[in-house]
Amino acid sequence: MCGIFGYVGRPANVGGMVLGALKRLEYRGYDSWGVAARENGHVAVRKQTGKIGGATVDLPAAAIGFGHTRWATHGGVTDANAHPHLDCTGRLALIHNGIIENFRPLRDELLARGHQFRSDTDSEVMVHLIEEGVASGKSLADATRAAFARLQGLNAIIAMDVTRNELVAVKTISPLVLGLGEGANYVASDSLALTEYTRDVVYLEDNQVAIIRPDEVTLLDLYSGQPLPLKRERVDWDAGDAGLGEYPDFMSKEMAEQGRVVRQIATGYAERARALADLIWGSYGTFLVGCGTASYAALTGMYLFSRIARRHVNAVLGSEFKYQEHFLTDRSLALALSQSGETADIIEAMVTSRGRGATIGALVNVRGSTLDRMADFSVPLGAGPEQCVLSTKAYTAKLAVLTLTAHTLAGTPEIGRELLLRAADELDRFLAGGGAARVRAVAERIAGAEHLYAIGRGLSYPTALEAALKIKEVSYVHAEGFAGGELKHGVIALLTEGTPCLVFAPNDETRDDILSGAMEMKSRGGLMIGVSPQDDPVFDIHLPVADVGDASPIVNALPAQLLGYHLARLRGYDPDKPRNLAKSVTVK
Repeated sequence: MCGIFGYVGRPANVGGMVLGALKRLEYRGYDSWGVAARENGHVAVRKQTGKIGGATVDLPAAAIGFGHTRWATHGGVTDANAHPHLDCTGRLALIHNGIIENFRPLRDELLARGHQFRSDTDSEVMVHLIEEGVASGKSLADATRAAFARLQGLNAIIAMDVTRNELVAVKTISPLVLGLGEGANYVASDSLALTEYTRDVVYLEDNQVAIIRPDEVTLLDLYSGQPLPLKRERVDWDAGDAGLGEYPDFMSKEMAEQGRVVRQIATGYAERARALADLIWGSYGTFLVGCGTASYAALTGMYLFSRIARRHVNAVLGSEFKYQEHFLTDRSLALALSQSGETADIIEAMVTSRGRGATIGALVNVRGSTLDRMADFSVPLGAGPEQCVLSTKAYTAKLAVLTLTAHTLAGTPEIGRELLLRAADELDRFLAGGGAARVRAVAERIAGAEHLYAIGRGLSYPTALEAALKIKEVSYVHAEGFAGGELKHGVIALLTEGTPCLVFAPNDETRDDILSGAMEMKSRGGLMIGVSPQDDPVFDIHLPVADVGDASPIVNALPAQLLGYHLARLRGYDPDKPRNLAKSVTVK
């Protein structure tokens, strides 16, 4: 989750450099931030709670420094708990992403030896362990190796020694990327923070230790200490793609880009869809694995493969997948869906799958991410940088790839392509033709609501779940999605007069049944908002969408995204940075 950026090189305005990089990583979500740099032979630290905004830091020019944005896990949101953390001497500093699961016994051990702790975090134990190693005569790298080997959990660590002018980085699962420059080198949690300075990167692998100095970067094996080769890669996307352009925020920009993304998949992914279809055809058990929004894309995929290709695939939550590993064999296909490619539960699920001999597939948006590199077969979503915490265009990209693949598996790839092209056109038309204004009017009418319910059946059931997630995570309106046939099994007890209810009613076999359920909700006071190609007397409000057949989940996602967006704006919330949430969930 945390944003990380470090620099070592020629003397520079390290404070400004680090703050700028951290602002490019704000999409990851955070509640406090801090910067550290060398000052008179010691570490100077500036840190505080809240967002960076227009903050500056009064640090001198320095040849080494790093910074961190924290999403609290252990210890409250306080200045003291913000990173970086210092050792007792003021010579060493540390930033950390992850959870040190055994920090309590380590902390007790260090306290007994006289170390003084300034925070309530699990992270601080690591800098004191490194301090002891350095005091015993070890190099920073060897001290960090020894300390990291004692940790339990999934972690990424960067240690800084200002007297030696070097950074040492090591990680397990949590992402770190090294940037290779001229007379300067860098490290970050995402290549997005590096492209202003270099396009040459090294993706740090698990249990590798990087020693970062101004003129060289060296890799060592965590356990043996033996040197490892650097695998240089080139970041090929334009950092300008990550800018706002004419848009007021990233959520509106990324919603508007969905037509382009779906069209790109329709016209350019035939070979990838064929290769993925062949993998599914050859597997004995296919599992679509995702977390949050990606899990609803996976669930939609389960319906798509059933209705289009007559093929059963399993949709599983990433965090629950390890409890179903007993079904996996060397003939299984575990297909992970992820925007970031760094979600800890997804990575753990794929590690479990590999241990059972399964083939690993990925639909992932970030090239070079942990998931992208570990997969046997990876399909890049090609959505471009997605910086709003809420996933929009990466979600519809996943749906597009799954739709095209299901039709390819069924022997009807041209039908899949035409459906996606129609869906792409309709996404653009909805935004340009007044659809956004209609949704805003709905948002204005229901902005004071405390609860909202969404219903769908069949292929629209996952859409209802995703719609509710989008609305609650950005506007903080309590929203829940339900299968339309489950209303009588308890759900209908929640309705009161005027409760807004989203009804997804495409022109498919579910229409009559879902309208019947909507009438039950309406008769109990619900305000019916129909997302449908056709109006119906049961709807109090109709949001017209095109009939695009099996691609309906792509088109129907947009009104729900817009509703969440406008509710957030009307209620005074930043749609890009919802509270308590992070874009890349790299802790379990």
